[in-house]
Amino acid sequence: MLVAKLLHSERLGDRILSTQMTSRRVALGLLVFSLLALLVGIFNAARLGQEAAKTREADGEAAGVSSLLNKKNHLALVDLSGMITMDMSKDSGIFQSESNAMSARKALDAAAKDDSVKGVLLRINSPGGTVGMSQELNAAVKRVSKKKPVVVSMGDLTASGGYYTACAADRILANAGTLTASIGVIISTMDFSELMNNKLGVHAVTIKSGKFKDLLSPYRKPHPDEIALIQRLINDSYEDFLGAVIQGRTRFLTDAKEKQVLAAKIKAVADGRVVTGRQALAAGLVDEIGDQDRAYTVLDTMAKERFHLKGKERLPLESAEKGFSLLEFLGLQSDSMGHASLNPATQAAKMLPLSMRYPNQPLWVME
Repeated sequence: MLVAKLLHSERLGDRILSTQMTSRRVALGLLVFSLLALLVGIFNAARLGQEAAKTREADGEAAGVSSLLNKKNHLALVDLSGMITMDMSKDSGIFQSESNAMSARKALDAAAKDDSVKGVLLRINSPGGTVGMSQELNAAVKRVSKKKPVVVSMGDLTASGGYYTACAADRILANAGTLTASIGVIISTMDFSELMNNKLGVHAVTIKSGKFKDLLSPYRKPHPDEIALIQRLINDSYEDFLGAVIQGRTRFLTDAKEKQVLAAKIKAVADGRVVTGRQALAAGLVDEIGDQDRAYTVLDTMAKERFHLKGKERLPLESAEKGFSLLEFLGLQSDSMGHASLNPATQAAKMLPLSMRYPNQPLWVME
């Protein structure tokens, strides 16, 4: 009996010792992982710093990019790329990341408040996005424009909500091959009723407080009064969009007849169509055909005239500060929607058209 108790105690001691060893291994593993992550972050930060230094050295005065620590007079470069939404990444905690549109809005507001910023070059490459975020960006551009000039440089695509943002600027430049305009509003849904009812034998049961609560439900065919309601919503949102474009493009004209002529040209192409940069120039949607460097020169001239600055050299062009991102620090760059590359589900979701990610919502987007 005594021997059995001793053996049991010995086994119990072995289990405790084994548990303690396992806990130590886990703790050691976490410590090693943290140290490795820190080293990777330091390495990436150093690499990015070297690349930035090489870029500055290669571009030199042509690029006009100076240190963000330099608070002398300069121009701010704000980037707006990808879908325009208020999305945050679906990853929780320290890996959460905001959308590029949110970052751009913050950068615009920061530029408006910074007296050392004498103008903003807004580089846009976007197919558009949600109505609310596009309106916020349009308002942010207006806030900056009240204090200093804003010039837009269009990339491959500046359509729909991207153009809604651009039209508030003081001057717009596009490349000849840029795709832009797409002035319109869209709401999409799907009708699965025949598939579910006739093929699968599945029938949806909906309990609702009002007849429009399940508006555009994919489980049944839409009613005519629902289509009419949605059309009124679309028309109202479209009038906001068109009104903002016309106001933005005609606000510098003093002659009433010139304003009417330009408004008519804009309305003629404001049917959702996409146009090239050259066609946009003819329609009055942009002011000039030119690349980003040309937009930089135009902004520099406008800033010097507005603030009575002298000097043959262009003012330095500095990228707007994005703030700290743990994902970027660890070399895990988030995408333009703000979705961390760690999450496969968000990677799959971003492949869907925006109307499928935002069903039953009016969108200013080219799909």
